[in-house]
Amino acid sequence: MEKELDLREVLATGEQIQEIIARAIIDREFLKEVISLLDDDLWTVQKNALRVISAIMEEIPSLQEALVTKLMVMVRKSEAVPLTQEIARTFGLLARINPEEVRKVVPIIFANYRLGDPKIKINMTYVLEEIMRANPSLLSGVFKDIGILLTSKNNADKLAALNFIAALGDNGLKYVTPFLPKLFALLNDKDEVVRASAVETLEKLAEKNKKLRAIVIEKLKEMKDPSDLVKHKVEEALSRLLLLEKE
Repeated sequence: MEKELDLREVLATGEQIQEIIARAIIDREFLKEVISLLDDDLWTVQKNALRVISAIMEEIPSLQEALVTKLMVMVRKSEAVPLTQEIARTFGLLARINPEEVRKVVPIIFANYRLGDPKIKINMTYVLEEIMRANPSLLSGVFKDIGILLTSKNNADKLAALNFIAALGDNGLKYVTPFLPKLFALLNDKDEVVRASAVETLEKLAEKNKKLRAIVIEKLKEMKDPSDLVKHKVEEALSRLLLLEKE
């Protein structure tokens, strides 16, 4: 019992994580104790227990399927952003090392985003973005839904879709090309925050692709937006993109 209390204390503080990882690799009973602390009442304990498990799960394939199921429960309950981010990073890692297990839950994750309460929607956004960065092919079944979000009447949906597209763009323009017409259309959205976010997303995509960069630069030069927020974002984007053109 004392050993369990010591482990919990270490995970609560985040100290000696490397020592915990090393021991969990060679001692399966100790690993079981770490796994049990994913249900702890303290979110820092959960987060650091997950850090330990993430560090060794590639070497233990049998752990991965069960972990996907556990993560789905954890992300719905998470109230702490750092814990949610750790859950999302773990999903991203699983998307690389065991894509088929993650593929099974992607529709559920997206359904939770669409139908969940505001907290769940935010949590699922973190997870979806990490999966998109790690293995965008797993999201092919919901690309149509992302396109629908771009034309939603709900600004939060539009902003989430812009974040998703920026994450997809980390893996190449081919994943975001179908969204570009709607993305450019958002430069004329009635909400200034949406317009500003569209500028930021286009800038991120253009930074990685020279052909798109020329198009985005021309579009931004043509903008005559009345919003100071949008003007500022356009100026920042043009400054960075024009600098890249000189390199």
